[in-house]
Amino acid sequence: HTTRTGLYREKVTKGIKWLREQQDFESGLIGEKIGHSYMYSHGIAALAVCEAYYFSKSPLIRGTAQKAVNFITRARNPYGAWRYDSPPVGDNDSSVTGWMVFALKSAEEGGLKIDKDAYAGAMSWLDEVTDPATGRCGYDSIGSLSSRIPRVNDHFPPEKGEAMTAVALLCRFFMGQDPDKDNVMESHAKVLASTLPEWDPDGRGCDMYYWYYGSYAMYQFGGKYWEDWNKAMKKAVVDSQRKDGDFLGSWDPVGPWGFAGGRVYSTASMVLCLEVYFRYAKVLGAR
Repeated sequence: HTTRTGLYREKVTKGIKWLREQQDFESGLIGEKIGHSYMYSHGIAALAVCEAYYFSKSPLIRGTAQKAVNFITRARNPYGAWRYDSPPVGDNDSSVTGWMVFALKSAEEGGLKIDKDAYAGAMSWLDEVTDPATGRCGYDSIGSLSSRIPRVNDHFPPEKGEAMTAVALLCRFFMGQDPDKDNVMESHAKVLASTLPEWDPDGRGCDMYYWYYGSYAMYQFGGKYWEDWNKAMKKAVVDSQRKDGDFLGSWDPVGPWGFAGGRVYSTASMVLCLEVYFRYAKVLGAR
């Protein structure tokens, strides 16, 4: 469903219109510059707008998308990647970087202007924080686990998800690396294969952020890695969808970031997991 085709084109159009209205005309930032979350918000909103432009080629959306991309370009650390600040202050992390790479790749595919050096900076960062002994990509240092907020969601065991390694694997596909030539990619896939999705709200193991990136990355990888992931993911995601009353079709926000994004975030994440079968080609550029 796009702004031009599909049963929900009116809803999609309203959503994109709303995102456009949240953009600062001068800076290109979509949303408000508050706290640490605004870089995430901008990256994800920029991706949505770039995807909408890819399908519609609307000149109105193009302007919004290009300004959003320009903000991403300015927010990158020189020779590095991204974190929470714009202008950048020298800090990088793999989580924010993943969304920015994703948005830039979508923009590139839509014919927008991007800074190709950004890919080199992101790749340098991912290489820097990938542990060669384990294949795990770290969050903000070599091999570090996913972030948790003290006294907010630190009761969710970070070792039950490998979100940053999934981000790294997907970004490597986006940036042109090949598993047949770059062994680190299979090292990443092995890490993901050792932590398959499982619907485990009592054990606090439902890391939907991880499952989304993992599903997309493992689909790109294919073979036995994807077959095993896909089997586990379908059981975890499909069987847990709510089928009752007002919650029909949704997923409960029982993961580590459910407190922030609620049922909308959880449902969107799970739908994105299930989209990999038909939404994306084996390489993004072939869709």
